Amino acid sequence: MKFKQFLRNLRINIGKLFIDRRPETSSLPIQKILFLRQDGKIGDYIVSSFAFRELKKFNPTLQIGVVCTKHNQYLFSQNPYIDQLYLVKKKNIKDYIRCGFSLGKENYDVVIDPTVFLRNRDLLLLRLINAKINIGYQKEGYKLFNQNIPYSAQHFSQVYATALEKVGLTNIDLQYDIPFNQKAAIAISTFLKENQLKDYIALNFFGYFSMKKMSDENIITHLNYLTENIQSKKIVLLSAPDTNDKLIDLAKNFTNVFVYPTTEIFHTIELIRHCQQLISVDTSTVHIASGFNKPIIAFYHNNEYEFIHWKPMTQSPTHILFFDKTVNEITPDKINLEWIES
Repeated sequence: MKFKQFLRNLRINIGKLFIDRRPETSSLPIQKILFLRQDGKIGDYIVSSFAFRELKKFNPTLQIGVVCTKHNQYLFSQNPYIDQLYLVKKKNIKDYIRCGFSLGKENYDVVIDPTVFLRNRDLLLLRLINAKINIGYQKEGYKLFNQNIPYSAQHFSQVYATALEKVGLTNIDLQYDIPFNQKAAIAISTFLKENQLKDYIALNFFGYFSMKKMSDENIITHLNYLTENIQSKKIVLLSAPDTNDKLIDLAKNFTNVFVYPTTEIFHTIELIRHCQQLISVDTSTVHIASGFNKPIIAFYHNNEYEFIHWKPMTQSPTHILFFDKTVNEITPDKINLEWIES
């Protein structure tokens, strides 16, 4: 792992020698802002969602563009504050060059890219876009980033807020904008009515990384604990296309456990919107619940740097359980029953 990190750093340092150049600055009014989000996941989008709204509130004529991929395009395409999307093929240097040359003709004034670790293709894309102002996060050693946001133990939403301050915004509202899909809303509403589900617990056993995926054995153990100790509560398991069948089979062993066969994130959003409380190992669902100001019990990797960046931001009661190597370390009795909303 250390050797792999060494090679990665070596490649980026070589790339900086040829690509990293300070852009020409301009005092002209800012008219166009571009966000680089080709690496963005669901949670990243939720945490930064307020930025587009606040920019349009600041200046309704401002043009906002986003670089994304085919895989995360659906998150940005439904946002009414974004004017233009530019698709790039992830890990494809030729497509990065194509996209960069194309964007260079668009004359963007500002690029906001809060990615902590950049690859050479990211630097090349930034160079080709040729914006007058490039705002980055923890980019003290880069010339391309003529506006830098230093690390100060801030949540990632605050990183975006600071970026907005650098282009003139004040009194920024950090409330998340949670995506809405009418078709998904109708489907979930029907599911809830058919199963008489109200004030239920939304429970998520699977995160993006392998360390955040709970084993079948531990899922059953957690469900036994919760259903035996809070018999008045119904539980809805949050699933995905690759876990639907497994969770539906497991739920058959419990009278108060339900699963909707989720096919898209908008189903999950609606299930969280209507729940009374979320219990989750996955930060993206934690951010969604934060946006709805729901009570949360969350399982986090014991990494202070990551937790500071991605912790829940909600006014409702929140409880955190930490694990070191895998979420399977957390036994159900660690969940204090007093934390469960009545």
